[in-house]
Amino acid sequence: MYQGFTKKLTASLIVATLSGAAFSAHAEQEFDVIVKLKNQNSPFSLSAAKQLNMKASSNPVAYHKAQANVRKSKVNKFVNQMRIQPKFVYANAYYGFSATVNEKQMAALQNNPNVEAVYRDVEYQLLDAQKTAFSKNYNSYKKRRKLVEWPQSVPQAPADTGSLNSSYKGTGQHVYVIDSGIDADHKDIAANMGLSYAPEFCFRPGDSELCPYPYSDDNGHGTHVAGTIGALDNDIDSLGVAPEATIHAVKVCTAAGSCPGSAILAGLNWSVFDMLGHGQPAVANLSLGGGDEVDAGTCTADGYVGSHFVAEAYCNAAHQGMVIVVAAGNSSSDAAEFSPAKFDSTIAVSSYVSYDDSTGEAVFNEFSNWGDGANDWSSLPSGAITIGAPGNAIESLNRTHGNIKLSGTSMASPAVAGGAALVLEKYPQAMDYSALQNVRQILVDNATIPSSVVLDSDPDSGTSIYPHAEGLLNLEFLDL
Repeated sequence: MYQGFTKKLTASLIVATLSGAAFSAHAEQEFDVIVKLKNQNSPFSLSAAKQLNMKASSNPVAYHKAQANVRKSKVNKFVNQMRIQPKFVYANAYYGFSATVNEKQMAALQNNPNVEAVYRDVEYQLLDAQKTAFSKNYNSYKKRRKLVEWPQSVPQAPADTGSLNSSYKGTGQHVYVIDSGIDADHKDIAANMGLSYAPEFCFRPGDSELCPYPYSDDNGHGTHVAGTIGALDNDIDSLGVAPEATIHAVKVCTAAGSCPGSAILAGLNWSVFDMLGHGQPAVANLSLGGGDEVDAGTCTADGYVGSHFVAEAYCNAAHQGMVIVVAAGNSSSDAAEFSPAKFDSTIAVSSYVSYDDSTGEAVFNEFSNWGDGANDWSSLPSGAITIGAPGNAIESLNRTHGNIKLSGTSMASPAVAGGAALVLEKYPQAMDYSALQNVRQILVDNATIPSSVVLDSDPDSGTSIYPHAEGLLNLEFLDL
């Protein structure tokens, strides 16, 4: 029954893999765990509900809300009977809870017939943002080429994505920034802030002004991400891809950039809960992750199949209408080895520097993870990667004031998240898995396909050592 995270790898990410090893026993030992309860009669998938003759398709929102209430009641009853104090109860994106348990409680959980699995909690990390810009080779190369770059000025605007002059601004759409929090008082995004949530509280001893709210940003990563998605269309600092979208801070990471798996599940769980309250599909951006050797399973039309608790939560969220956009990772590796980029219920985004519209040549960041092989959404062999977006020296909001330039797939992902919000504005979707599938397909079908690819570390080589087959974000179709 037990599956635990037992192995950590290096790179700028905390890495964890699942194994079947049992917990070692020591006196008074305690375990931070995530417990999955058996779920046979309350599926997250509308298709699975229909097979059980449950009335779901006529009012998906009502179905999802009702089933979440059923699950929550059962989880609360279970923990009370087991005399376990949960950290978080999951009912919207997962069926279970997280807790710190002692050896006796662990043994009881492992032998309880209502428990599907017990997982050890794991820490992920925010994907490292690079404060350096291009290499000297690239600066020389840039002078000799006609390039379309993003952003080009302050206030920034995603000019080469086609959204700068678009009539679509994200009006009425909701985007959940599941990250390190947001500086909600920043003048360039404050008016767009919606209800927010903090599984991990803002904490900066000796600097109370930095944490006016539990979901305030004590790291800086989340505020930068949020600005790329939804900074206001005004004369202050940056301009987001969806400047009229409602932005929700979901703080799951600490000031040091550590993101517990239990907090990530809590963030997804709350985001789905809030989305259902609005009665329409929404977007979530997660620019965090870790290397992962475990089979991610499959998100099917009937729900999740597999044994990866993080992947299962993403799939469950997507089955209720959440369009999940994630960063591919910054390890110059195959994204199929990293979660959540390898989950098939996400839109995984790589990072490119520039695109030469006169030659069709794209310059990708060498640090960006890449994809190789077939997938379900493209005829191109882009593997786990869905699409590329600008991620080099992106100018966006700095916590407390002004702007800052950062680089990384963390900076590319929110451009696509903002684009997904614009797609939902033009093409409303159903509250089920088709929302993710349709938005992903629309973005892929309208992407710009480079005729050649090079890396910023050696742009004159004429080739790339990494197989970047993905297209580049292009939103011009919105106004055609």
